[in-house]
Amino acid sequence: MGRIRFAILIFASLGLLWCVSREADAQSSNRLFKANEEKGDVTSNARLRARPPQPRLRGPEIFYCETADTSCRTTQNTFPIADLRDLFVFVVWPGVSGQHVQTVEFLLPDGSIYSTKKTRFSIGGVVPVSAMAPAFKNEVSPAPPAPHLIADANKIHPEGIPVLLMKSRGDSSILTVLPVGGTYITQRNLSGTWRVRVLLDDRLALESEFTLVPRQPAAAAKAEEKAER
Repeated sequence: MGRIRFAILIFASLGLLWCVSREADAQSSNRLFKANEEKGDVTSNARLRARPPQPRLRGPEIFYCETADTSCRTTQNTFPIADLRDLFVFVVWPGVSGQHVQTVEFLLPDGSIYSTKKTRFSIGGVVPVSAMAPAFKNEVSPAPPAPHLIADANKIHPEGIPVLLMKSRGDSSILTVLPVGGTYITQRNLSGTWRVRVLLDDRLALESEFTLVPRQPAAAAKAEEKAER
C-alpha cells in the first residue's frame, strides 16, 4: 500500500509540474504576441502618417450661363423663357486629355429628345484636319471660327463664338449652345424642367437639369406692372 501511495504521489506531482509549465509557456507566448502586435500597430501608424494623402479624382461638372464666358460659372439652373436668348451649357472635364467626342442631349420636359449636339475636341495636342470627321458640326481642335461650329447659335450671334474649348477654374471645359429666343422653344412655349445627358465617347458621363420658367399671360403681366407702379 505504501508503494502504491508513493507512486500516486509521484504521478500527481509530475502532472502538477506539467500544468504549471504549460501555463507559463502560454503566458510567455501571449506577452510576445501582444508586444509584436503593439510594435506592428506603431509601425503601421507611422507608415500611414508618412504616406501623403491621395488626391480625390473629380468627375465632370456642368453649369449653365446666359453668356458665352466661363466667368459666369454659378449654380443657376432656372431661366425665364421670355428673356433667354441662348442657353450656354459648359461641361468641365477635369483630368481629361487626348482626343474625344462629347455628346450633349437635350430632353424636353416630357422626356423626348429635342436636340443632340456633338463636339469633337482635343486636349494636350493638335489634331490634323484630315483626322476630323466632317459629320460633326462642332469642331474644336484646331479651333475654327464659330460659324463653322454652331450655325443656329450664330444666326443670333453674328459676331460668332471664337472657341468652344475653354478653361474654367483651371480645368478644360466644352461649350454647347442651345438657341432659345425665336426658336421652336419660345414659339411653342416649351417651358418646364429639361434634362441634359452628357456622353464622352458614347459613354454616359453625367446628367443634369435646368428649368425654363414660362412667360406670364398678358393680363397677369399688366397686373404685375400696375402693382410695381
